[in-house]
Parts: sequence; structure tokens; C-alpha cells
Amino acid sequence: MIWLLPALILGVLIQTAVWPGWTMGAVRPDVTLALVVGWATLRGWEEGLLLGLIAGFMTDLASAAPMGIHMFRLGTIGAISGLAMANLARSSPLIPISAAGLAAIASFLLSVIALQATGRVVPFERSFFLEALPNAVLTAGVMAVSFPLLRAFERRINPPLEESML
Repeated sequence: MIWLLPALILGVLIQTAVWPGWTMGAVRPDVTLALVVGWATLRGWEEGLLLGLIAGFMTDLASAAPMGIHMFRLGTIGAISGLAMANLARSSPLIPISAAGLAAIASFLLSVIALQATGRVVPFERSFFLEALPNAVLTAGVMAVSFPLLRAFERRINPPLEESML
């Protein structure tokens, strides 16, 4: 998993430095979320949780949100994705893409809960329809591009047993 750190750093930089200048408002894909969900889908809940916590920490460092918000949401999403997707991802290539969209909505809900727990007011309905739903669609698009790359990377670092014995 250490090999994913450059991808995570790049994802955090794109998400926090590049997207805000290219997009209007808060509508933008969640690159780190797509990486966490994709890796958790391939490697299970333990690595999903760990990668989510690492990605969340890096995002927290670059964010104006209270420290720990992104660790909470990405760690939780990583663990849940790894548990839920263990066998489903092999059934259809559309499953991980759909999972990324659903994870983006769940991530939004976790962020709202965490922000409200810190005393911040979040206009839920407006943010949900104008930001969370479009973000979910864009994050699913990022997953459509990144999941085949993550799968190829995972196979390269951990070849299937049949191939390694040849």
C-alpha cells in the first residue's frame, strides 16, 4: 500500500489546489475518495480503513475543515467499502463505479454529521442537491477511469497465484 502514497498525494493536491480553481462552487469530484473506495474494493476493509485514514489525514492538512473530519469520513468509507465490496466487485465492472457514487453521498452525510458535531451549521438540503449529488456523479466518473488503473497496479504488486507459479 505504500506504493499508493504518490497517487494519494497527487489526488489531495488535485482536489485541494487544482479543482477549486477549475470548478464553480463546491461541485468537483472527490479524487481521494475514489482511490480509497477502489483500493478497499480490491484489498478489503483493513487496507481500505488504513488508506482512508492516511488519505483523510493528508486531506485534513490541506483543508480548512476541523482536523479529523476527513480522517473520519474517509476511514469510515474505506472500511465500509472493503466490507461491502469484497465479493460484489467481481460480478460487474459497473459495481465499483456505482459504489463510488454511493460512497460520495455517504461521505457527504458523514461530513455533515461531523461538522455539526463541531458546532458548524451546514445547509443540508441545498448542499445535498446542489453539491453532493453532482459530486457523486463526478466521483463515479473518476472511479470509472481510476479503477482499471488500480486493478492493474494491484495485480502488478500482488500477481494471482497461477501467474506467479509459471
